[in-house]
Amino acid sequence: VTDSGFTLTFFLVIRILFSLTPFETVQNFIYTIIQEPLTKLGSGLPATIVAVLLIQLFWFFGLHGQIIVNSVFDPIWYTLNDQNLKAFQAGHELPNIITKQFMDSFLVGMGGTGMTLGVVLLIFMIGRSRQLKELGKLGGPAGIFNVNEPIIFGLPIVMNPLVLIPWLLAPVVVTCITYFSMATGLVPKPAGVIVPWTTPIIINGFLATGNAWQGGVLQAVNLLVVMAIWWPFLKILDKNYYENEKSAGTIDISHNDEFSINKH
Repeated sequence: VTDSGFTLTFFLVIRILFSLTPFETVQNFIYTIIQEPLTKLGSGLPATIVAVLLIQLFWFFGLHGQIIVNSVFDPIWYTLNDQNLKAFQAGHELPNIITKQFMDSFLVGMGGTGMTLGVVLLIFMIGRSRQLKELGKLGGPAGIFNVNEPIIFGLPIVMNPLVLIPWLLAPVVVTCITYFSMATGLVPKPAGVIVPWTTPIIINGFLATGNAWQGGVLQAVNLLVVMAIWWPFLKILDKNYYENEKSAGTIDISHNDEFSINKH
């Protein structure tokens, strides 16, 4: 009883002391001193680029980047998302560009982490090796719904130095393009509506921006940018697989360079 009485008295004194300050409550104090500065930091482009790079790096080493980084940034991004939603519902100007939906729709919502739907499309366009062609068939349907573990572990992306540059570069470039497209008013800011992360590209961008067609167009443009960045690196990777398959005798290249399984 004595311990309980001491604890109640202690926190009652703290509450009274805070009521005499401009903060009024402990909660307001924490929000003003800690959460508000962090929220402002998390809404900026530099901090977002750092978060994106960390996500990509963690995945490169085989760790789930979203779980690790989002555990830190999600409270900030959801706060910014909620501010946009309230402004959207009230018909006011949306205050934030970087929100939870910004991350989910214009980065993850394009084939999964690293926007690998562009990689899948490139495989069908330029892939010559049997390994990549089979991977494209496996990863394509899943990639439409932003599930890209087949690509991450099958290409592979994990611990593969040949793809590290596009894996890091493409998301940063897309983040910048998306940010400045919204900052200049070419594309509406995320409306705060939570769109399921499995929603396919184009539809995802349309819904995330409050049913604005510009959101879908921006996703399409970003997809082309990702494909352009990946093109030379995927060509090198495909060539390596192709040469290895020829050396191993698992393929032959007759009849217009089409592959057939060597039956010898």
